[in-house]
Amino acid sequence: MFDLQKNKIYLTLSILLFSVTACGAAPKPEENISTAVAQTVQAQNSLTKIANVPTLTPVPSVEITATTDLAATNTPAPILGAPGCTVSAKLAGENPPDGTLFKPGEYFWKTWSLENTGTCTWDGTYKLVYKSGDLMGGLTSYPFPELVAPGETKDISIYLKAPDAEGTTRGYWHIQTPWETYFGTGPMSEPFYVDVAVSNAAKPRYGILSVTYELVREPATGCPTNVRYTVYATITTNGPYEFDYFWDQQDGNESGSKYMKFDAAGSKTVSREWMIGKGDSPTPRWMQIVVTSPVSQRYERFVFENTCP
Repeated sequence: MFDLQKNKIYLTLSILLFSVTACGAAPKPEENISTAVAQTVQAQNSLTKIANVPTLTPVPSVEITATTDLAATNTPAPILGAPGCTVSAKLAGENPPDGTLFKPGEYFWKTWSLENTGTCTWDGTYKLVYKSGDLMGGLTSYPFPELVAPGETKDISIYLKAPDAEGTTRGYWHIQTPWETYFGTGPMSEPFYVDVAVSNAAKPRYGILSVTYELVREPATGCPTNVRYTVYATITTNGPYEFDYFWDQQDGNESGSKYMKFDAAGSKTVSREWMIGKGDSPTPRWMQIVVTSPVSQRYERFVFENTCP
């Protein structure tokens, strides 16, 4: 009896072992749930990615030129050449004058009076630009502070520093246009400059730098009974200076002694008239400034002609 039951047990176990071997191990219930969830999430993610892919709409081709600015379509393209107007300038004056005497390292303002003789209006896109020579502690460029219309004259000032070493030095400047061309002053469009002398002397040698003349005729044309010629003499010093002078002229009619005082370097203009009647000699006439003290000096004669003999 016991052997029969033992054989039944062995038979049952063999059948179960065969079933397991034939079908493979059955997964646990919790493993079935995890696998199903993972497959579902993966499928959902794949659908989400597909749903989020944008629909590509064909875009018509656009031809873009080199000067097109997509960031600011309302901004004009850079000007590559003259914009239909001309640029030119005249140096109408300056302060302090060239040749002014400074102490080593002394700071000063340099002012140029520039006349716009062209047809372009100078605005903030125009710049005063250093060209060459001694920069004297300045910046390399300064935008124009205000508009200068054609025919107007404006003062342009920059802050500079005299060199530390004694001697003379010069720095050249010109004007830059918005289209990055450059021009100066006068018929040859030459750069204008700042020119200084540096001295460490306890008593600097101040004096007269130059005397220049200009003639005005009244009337400008024609030959009336009398023509008035007025000669203007501009005297420039390199610092504070006082002196005595007089006008000398070709006919011996001197002006008598006069006194002039400068509190600082600069220029002052004096004048003298000469009335010439119709029929007077056409011989050229001259005037000149003569300084008598503290240092005697005869300056160049200014010669003019009587055009109505």
